[in-house]
Amino acid sequence: MNILFPSDTKDVIDKIRAVIGRDVEFIIVASSIPCEDCSLDPIANTSTDSFCTTCSGSYWIPVYSGSTVSAHVTWGQADMLNWQSGGQLYDGDCRIQIEKTDSNMLLLDNIHSIVVDERIMEVKKTTFRGFQPLNRILIDLIEKDKDEE
Repeated sequence: MNILFPSDTKDVIDKIRAVIGRDVEFIIVASSIPCEDCSLDPIANTSTDSFCTTCSGSYWIPVYSGSTVSAHVTWGQADMLNWQSGGQLYDGDCRIQIEKTDSNMLLLDNIHSIVVDERIMEVKKTTFRGFQPLNRILIDLIEKDKDEE
């Protein structure tokens, strides 16, 4: 028995996301600027002062930028464990679903964090879904510790 998917499946999913989705902000590394308090080691491409208080010895200071994307957001239980064949795995805090586009793929390639409902999250896993061609991305997120922000 062959399973036939409707030809407008992607359009239906996009319409649902437009109605129930909400904006999340992808924080990406837009560029890097050199540290003004130390000099560059051209061989290692890091600072000559590994204890520099400005750049922490990396020489390059990241500059972040934000981009808003519409996503279907699902919050889970923060301490929920999922049973797998190898034991229990921490499932994460949140899952978002976004449309698979070239611009969203570029955001994922340069991702630093994602702000969902005013919480700063880090990406745990990405999964591509949909009937060929793949048309959506599921992103599992874990909330960052307050001291990491």
